[in-house]
Amino acid sequence: MSSKEYLVDVSAYQNTSMASYHAHGATGSIVKGTEGTWYRNPSAPKQIASAHHYHMWVHMYHFANFGHSVHQAKLEAKAYLAEAKRLNISKKRYLWLDWEASNQNYIQGSRSANTKAILAFMAEIKKAGYKVGLYSGAYVLRQHVDTTKIVKKYGTCLWVASYPSSGVADFDVFPSMNGVAMWQFTDNWCGLNVDGNVTLKELITDAAKAPAKKIAEPKPKPKTPSTVYVPILYGNPNYKVRLLDSKGHYQKYIQTNTKWKVWAEKTIRGMKCYKIGTDQQWLPAKFCK
Repeated sequence: MSSKEYLVDVSAYQNTSMASYHAHGATGSIVKGTEGTWYRNPSAPKQIASAHHYHMWVHMYHFANFGHSVHQAKLEAKAYLAEAKRLNISKKRYLWLDWEASNQNYIQGSRSANTKAILAFMAEIKKAGYKVGLYSGAYVLRQHVDTTKIVKKYGTCLWVASYPSSGVADFDVFPSMNGVAMWQFTDNWCGLNVDGNVTLKELITDAAKAPAKKIAEPKPKPKTPSTVYVPILYGNPNYKVRLLDSKGHYQKYIQTNTKWKVWAEKTIRGMKCYKIGTDQQWLPAKFCK
């Protein structure tokens, strides 16, 4: 899983089938496993099986109830690890800690005490051989957690929730923080009543690699097309495609079922893009025919 890929996080409130999420481009899922020491997500087995069916990477998260208690944090980590083992979550995946305000999770302790408890929880997960990360809202992380200590200990490991009014991953309004591995940018991704997340670092580093091939003569590069067609996407004639500027910032939307003259070709954010229209903005080639 490379950076700038989409994941959904699901609990018992979402579907057990990942079909619609996968169809809209999600390449991974983060399934709620546990909460406190008392709850196991009853939908998790089917959600995980469905994600595997659609070849989506599977991570898991735990909803904290321990607040600033180191003792309770360790107990919850052990319950979480037992469920991860029961559900056969690969130790090459992330076990995330969801630490946010709730009736069961008191966040008003000191930043030092909160951080100490969070680090105690994460240490148990790391000791068990999993990758570990911390989720919360940008405000909570800034006000109630010393994230510099978290990042110093575990590197780029923060999963931050901050919702721009557009509901899309507009990096012009990204909540700039050190150590961000993943950004949750909406709670209703593609109108599917599910959180939408985009990765900012490689979460998966163990994907199977193709066997080495013999060195062959380089093939001539395909010519840039003179025109491209943007078809109706996902069966929705009202779906619009967003253009980029040359630095990769999102710009205006264009309608589908339209044809455009191509002025140039360039790679932006790892995507092949075509310069189109009188405004000379860039259209990702993946949306074209």
